Amino acid sequence: MTLSKRAQVSIDLLVSYSIAILVVAIALYVVLQLGVFNPRLVPEYCDASPSFSCDGAAITSNGILTIIFSQSTGGTMTITGMACASTQNSLAIGPAHGNINVLSYSAAPGYYPSNSLQSGIIAYSGSGVEISLYCYSGGGVAKGNVGNSFSGIVWINYTLTELPNTMHTIEQLATFNSKYALRTVS
Repeated sequence: MTLSKRAQVSIDLLVSYSIAILVVAIALYVVLQLGVFNPRLVPEYCDASPSFSCDGAAITSNGILTIIFSQSTGGTMTITGMACASTQNSLAIGPAHGNINVLSYSAAPGYYPSNSLQSGIIAYSGSGVEISLYCYSGGGVAKGNVGNSFSGIVWINYTLTELPNTMHTIEQLATFNSKYALRTVS
């Protein structure tokens, strides 16, 4: 009879652990099917620095960021250059990769996919501006697969109309997270 009791205890133990493992497996399956661990569920955002508002940021799979923003400095600014990168420079203001000096279109046209900044862009206080530029990471232009996320920082190089054209200011405009898409929409 002792052997029969041991066998019964062993079977009970085996059934109990099997049920527990089955419950954990079903729970894990449900969680995976809901996409809880899916990196594509990272929220999209665009957080602007003071005196700016970010109305949208979208990046294409070939690394072109289109950002829509407005400024509220109370004056008119002429935007002469912009830069976008995955990380900031640890030694100076600006990006660690790509257009590290936030150069203008005329000084470095390769950083801009269109000629929208060729003559500079006037941004009036409270008005929206849309600009496209390449984003960079450590490996060059930040290209990615459609649906994956990219987190970046955008810098702006501008002058205020009340100041001489030589009084350029380079400032962080926004941080953003966006999913790669085939194309951007305004």
